Amino acid sequence: MANIFPFQPYRYAPGAGPLQNLVTQPYDKISPAMRSRYLEASPYNLVRVILGERHSGDNETENVYTRATRTMQEWIQSGVWARDAEPGMFAYFQEFVVQDTGERQVRKGFLALGQVEEYSAGVVFRHEQTLSGPKKDRRSLLEHTHTHFEPIFML
Repeated sequence: MANIFPFQPYRYAPGAGPLQNLVTQPYDKISPAMRSRYLEASPYNLVRVILGERHSGDNETENVYTRATRTMQEWIQSGVWARDAEPGMFAYFQEFVVQDTGERQVRKGFLALGQVEEYSAGVVFRHEQTLSGPKKDRRSLLEHTHTHFEPIFML
């Protein structure tokens, strides 16, 4: 059985703007055109953190991950992101239409922290094969920011 725990998230403060201008698709679904639209939608769009622009002069101290960390810290310090007062677990509902049938469905879940487990323990199972490049990228973002920006679906 997986161990789960409440957490104390940061959320966009009301002054950051309309939510639809702030959130994105998962990073691996964002095309260059989508990224441009997200950047235009708001100076606080999450794409600036999860899929920042790489520059030819990037190095160990100035790169996509250090810029993501700075952006995140600036948003917290300026009040764009505010931390919840108490830890919690959060209901999550996604409404969608099944393409083949046109039927409306609701996926219900919750957001919580999950304990990291070795695959060999039989608690967590892979649901897809992931490529080494994206794994390295997401790990680098995590190591720099100490933050998960996108949830992982679990059953």
